[in-house]
Amino acid sequence: MTLKQITLEKASRFIALVIGQSGIGKTSLLRTIPDNEPVCVVSAEAGLLCVRDLVESGKVRGFEVNSFADLADIYSYLTTEGKGIFRWVFVDSLTEIAARCLESLKVKYPDKSHSFQLWGEYAEKVVGLIKAYRDMPDFNVIFSCLSTVEKDEMNRRFTGPLMSGSSVKELLSSLFDEVLYMVSLPDSEGKEHRAFITQPWTQYPGKDRSGKLALVEQPHLGVIAQKILGGAAQ
Repeated sequence: MTLKQITLEKASRFIALVIGQSGIGKTSLLRTIPDNEPVCVVSAEAGLLCVRDLVESGKVRGFEVNSFADLADIYSYLTTEGKGIFRWVFVDSLTEIAARCLESLKVKYPDKSHSFQLWGEYAEKVVGLIKAYRDMPDFNVIFSCLSTVEKDEMNRRFTGPLMSGSSVKELLSSLFDEVLYMVSLPDSEGKEHRAFITQPWTQYPGKDRSGKLALVEQPHLGVIAQKILGGAAQ
C-alpha cells in the first residue's frame, strides 16, 4: 500500500465559504485580495461591474458560467493551463451555480415521477463540483453564496445558504473549514459596518476550524488568509 503523507503545501491554502445577503458586498471582496496575487473569477452572477477596474487592470480575470457544463471546462483549464497564472479562485456564486444544475436536470427529468432521480443526481453533481474546486491544490478558493432566513426544528430562526435541495444545504457547511457570514453590524455610535461572523453567534452558524479568528473579523480576504495561514490565535 502506498500512503500519501500530509505536506505543508497542501495545508497552506485558504478555502472558505462566504454567505451573505444580496448587495452586502461579497463580490467586492475581490478588492481585499493582495494585488500581487492574481484571481480567476468563476462568475454565474450578473457580471463584475462593481470590480470593473480590477478586470481592466488585469488583476481579475475569469469566465462566465452560462451552463452547468461550463464548470467542468473551467475546472479543466484551471488544473492545466491555469496553473501558475492564478493564486486565487473566486466562485460567484453557489446559489446561481446550483440553480443552473437544477435547470439542466429538469430538462433531463421532466416527469415528476422521476423527482427522486432528479434530486439524487442534483446532490451528487453540486457536492461533486464543490469538492473538485475546493480540492484544487494550487489555489486559495473562495465560494460565495446568498443567504436566507430559515427555522430549525424548534422554530428558532437562523441564517443559512440559499440553495435548492435540503440534503445539499445540510451538508454544505461540513464541506468547508471556514464558513464566514458577511453581515452589517452597528458600532457603538450606531453606524453600520460590514463584518465577517466566523463562529456560531445569534442566528449566524459561522465556522472557524483554524482557531485563528476572532468571532467578528474585518471582511478582508487577505487579512483572514494571513491570520489562518501564518497568524497567531486571536
